[in-house]
Amino acid sequence: MTVSDDGRDTIEPIAARHEAVIGGLTEAARADERVIAAWLQGSRADGSADAFSDIDYYVAVPDDAFNSFDKLEFVSRVAQVLVHVDLFGQYGVACLLEGPVKLDFFVERASAAENLPRPAVKLLLEKTRVMFKTGWEPSRQDVAKQVDSAIRTTLQGASWPVRLLRRGQWMTHAFSELTLIHNVIVPLMLVQHDTRAFHRNTMTRERLLTDEQRSEVDSLAHEVLTALAARSPEGSLRAHLRVVDVMGRVGRTACAAFDLEFPEAAEREARRLYEREWPGL
Repeated sequence: MTVSDDGRDTIEPIAARHEAVIGGLTEAARADERVIAAWLQGSRADGSADAFSDIDYYVAVPDDAFNSFDKLEFVSRVAQVLVHVDLFGQYGVACLLEGPVKLDFFVERASAAENLPRPAVKLLLEKTRVMFKTGWEPSRQDVAKQVDSAIRTTLQGASWPVRLLRRGQWMTHAFSELTLIHNVIVPLMLVQHDTRAFHRNTMTRERLLTDEQRSEVDSLAHEVLTALAARSPEGSLRAHLRVVDVMGRVGRTACAAFDLEFPEAAEREARRLYEREWPGL
């Protein structure tokens, strides 16, 4: 919500557009005798959405209607589809609608709808009762594997900063650093209070961090970009060592939480490389 000049609450324009599409899809589902239920998933179902969140809209149809259900035709009853891409074959379609509005639209067979585990559901329409299996969380073993993979994948590529800067690839180096912050440090921070961290949309993870965590990743990104702008070898090394330090700290915390061993020898060897061979020093 925002506040207008006269003090009244107003709806963010993007939020109003999304709500209009949700309402339109639900009315279309109500009028289509093939649709037996309609619901939202993702952030709009689990309570983590904001005014700018995408729409993950689902409908269930009888099994004999599944193959003939035209997803784009259905969505087009509500808004013009500007561009789309199929998701998982016949299962769904990702769309940019006129507005613009970002919509991921999914169709499920009625026979399967009750059997699929889901983190959360916000039911919008139910012509035939569907008993959803909600509250899904990844297993402890699954999360441990993802934590271990994130750390080991990063450390096996630990020589990349030196190699990129020796080639003069400053932009690629900065991109690599930001990717490390975004795709490794952020989920390792988040997994400490959200076991679904590695399953969440990568574009929304950051806003689920605590204020302290978000301030730290913002500071890391700022230091990386400052070094890029200055083309400073000293600044780039300082920034990278901070990234390594933070990844090590949050990585060790995550490893301890999931009974994993942090690859200490790999991190030590990487630090020796940086201190010995960092380009320009």
